Amino acid sequence: MNGFAHDIVLRRQAQERGEMALAQDVETYLSGVSAPALSAEAVAVWIEQARRLARGIDWVAWGGSGMPLTGRALAAHAESAAQILRTAGWNPDITAGRSLRDALIYAERIDTDGLLSMDTRLAVAGIIALLVRAATGAPYAYYESWDAHPGRTVDQVLNVLAAAAAFARRYGPA
Repeated sequence: MNGFAHDIVLRRQAQERGEMALAQDVETYLSGVSAPALSAEAVAVWIEQARRLARGIDWVAWGGSGMPLTGRALAAHAESAAQILRTAGWNPDITAGRSLRDALIYAERIDTDGLLSMDTRLAVAGIIALLVRAATGAPYAYYESWDAHPGRTVDQVLNVLAAAAAFARRYGPA
C-alpha cells in the first residue's frame, strides 16, 4: 500500500474510532443522569465497613498542608465531583479529561466557597480507597486505578462518591 492509500485507511480508522467514542460518551452521559442511587441503609453499612478498615481517622481531620479539614468540606468535594461527572459525563480514558480524578481536580477550580483544596481532594481519594477496600475485600486500593478499570461503570463511580460524602459527614470533623 502506498503512502496516499495508507493515509486514507488511517483517516477512516480514526473517524470510526471517533464515532465510537462519541457514541460511548453519549451512552455514559445518559447513564450518569439516570444512575440509580444506593439506599441509605446500604450506604450506612458500606461506610461502617470502611470505617473499620481505617487505622485512626486523623488523616480526615488534617490535610497535608497542615490545615484542618471538616466533614462538610470533604462531603462538598465528593458531591461537587459527582455533579461534574453527571453534567460532563464520566469517561476514565486519560485523554477524555472526564475521569474521577479530573472531576475531583475540577471541583477545586470551580469552588466559590473556598472549601475545596488539594487537602480535601486527597482526603476524599483516601475515603474512596477505603470504600473500595470495604466493597472488595482488597488489602489496598488506589482510586485512579479503580476508576480506570475496564469493568467500571458510571453508576459505581457516582455511588462511591455519594458514599464518600456520607462517610465524610459521619466521620469527618465538625
